[in-house]
Amino acid sequence: MTKYKEIIATLKQQDDILAEHWEEEIDTIIHKLKFLTPDAIPSVCIVDQNNFQAIYSEELQEKAKVAGGTLANNLHADVAVLIIIQRDESLYSVIPTFINLQADSKAVANNNIYIIQTHQFNESEENYLQDVEILAEIIQPKYFIFGRNGSDWIKFDLS
Repeated sequence: MTKYKEIIATLKQQDDILAEHWEEEIDTIIHKLKFLTPDAIPSVCIVDQNNFQAIYSEELQEKAKVAGGTLANNLHADVAVLIIIQRDESLYSVIPTFINLQADSKAVANNNIYIIQTHQFNESEENYLQDVEILAEIIQPKYFIFGRNGSDWIKFDLS
């Protein structure tokens, strides 16, 4: 059973309306991406500002998959989307150095660098739907607009 189905099953015992909302939202995201070809599913790497190392877990992989991407477990040249989780304002002083080290990646070449600014990202099950929405807006922007751009995440523009 997927993590989101476990969460929905638990929610149904506590709040049937909220469980129905979550199920509907996630099913809608999955349905919109159902017919994507494999080449339209980008490789995504999520790194933490604290150490600039790739973050990988089965749950985060599931979130990325639901959102239309494939989570890479390390930073490599084929990564098409690079997401940095911001921990504090010092990120903007160190990000140029980090990006220069990734100059050969598809993400940098195609200006696909994003910063997640919400401190709750990937912190608890309660944020699962929020996390998927953030990732969906970033990974598949042609299909999703949840209104989180500018509040929960931003695009880091290299130009």
